[in-house]
This record gives sequence, structure tokens and C-alpha cells, in this order.
Amino acid sequence: MEEQWKGETVPQVSPDEKFRQDLHRALEQTHRQQMAQRRITGQPKRARRLTKRRLTLVVALILLVSFMGWLWLSYRRNR
Repeated sequence: MEEQWKGETVPQVSPDEKFRQDLHRALEQTHRQQMAQRRITGQPKRARRLTKRRLTLVVALILLVSFMGWLWLSYRRNR
């Protein structure tokens, strides 16, 4: 595939300075817009929700294990 672009019939041309400036400005503007959109849509809230879910899951698991331990101890005492 690289050989396709190494032909000697077409000279390699660099983009002019104005094109580079316009491209750089457009990329910066796009980046700023995406960052602003992420702030608006609430990416941090999403992270908080995941943390809240994990905390809920951990608490539920602790309660389940505690309940199972209590059942096992009750069973052993009644034997």
C-alpha cells in the first residue's frame, strides 16, 4: 500500500500555511465544543451514578453474607 504513494510521477506537496492554520483552528474549536458538551451532559453525574451503584452492591453483598452467616450459626446451634 505504501508503494502506491511513492510514485515519482507526482511530486509531494505540503499544504500551505493558511490551510494548516484553518485546520488547527477548526480542531481546537471542535475540541472545545466537545469538552463543553461533556460538561453540559453531566459526565461527572454518570461517574457518581456508577459509584452509587457500586456502593449499593457492596452494601447488599455485606447484608447477604451477614444474613447467610446468621442462618448458618442458627442452624449449628439448633443441631
